Amino acid sequence: WAAGFKGEGVKLAIVDTGIDDSHPDFAGRIVASKSFVSDSARDDNGHGTHVAGIAAGTGAKSNGKYVGVAPAASLYVAKVLKADGSGMMSAVMAGIEWAVLEQQVQVINLSLGGPGPCDGTDALSTLCDEAVQQAGIVLCVAAGNSGPAARTVGAPGCARFVITIGAVDDNDKMASFSSRGPTSDGRVKPDLVYPGVNIV
Repeated sequence: WAAGFKGEGVKLAIVDTGIDDSHPDFAGRIVASKSFVSDSARDDNGHGTHVAGIAAGTGAKSNGKYVGVAPAASLYVAKVLKADGSGMMSAVMAGIEWAVLEQQVQVINLSLGGPGPCDGTDALSTLCDEAVQQAGIVLCVAAGNSGPAARTVGAPGCARFVITIGAVDDNDKMASFSSRGPTSDGRVKPDLVYPGVNIV
């Protein structure tokens, strides 16, 4: 932020449970949205809105107390999970393809995943790797909530070219529930431990 980088001009996709499009933190910045599980991309779970706030909230509702990483980014929302937070891999893949091929986003956030262990060769992980390699997308992906045991990172956190993010507790230590690598083919994951991320 001190260098002036707040996400202005960046097209960010949130692939999750949708978004509360009436939330003041996103006013005028939701460029496109599409649901792959219902008639509306409106968030009926809360997780997608929470994740969007971490990534790109302006802090308008909290009078500047809670500001996201890139508060000037343009938002593209793919609703791929239902009200109970569950969903199909095919819907997640469709949301990614929509964001990459139809919206030409630059960054995608996937705070979701399946249970581990995983070696990165499943269909969802392969698609994520293709998005990075072929389209130059930056994909930030959840490690998962199956810790603290090793080899608990699931798809698509085990993809080879995504940034896999773990969770921390209030003391900035690795949260006990956060999944841990290595992946089943021996790679170290997660790549980052990011404060405040609570992965569904």
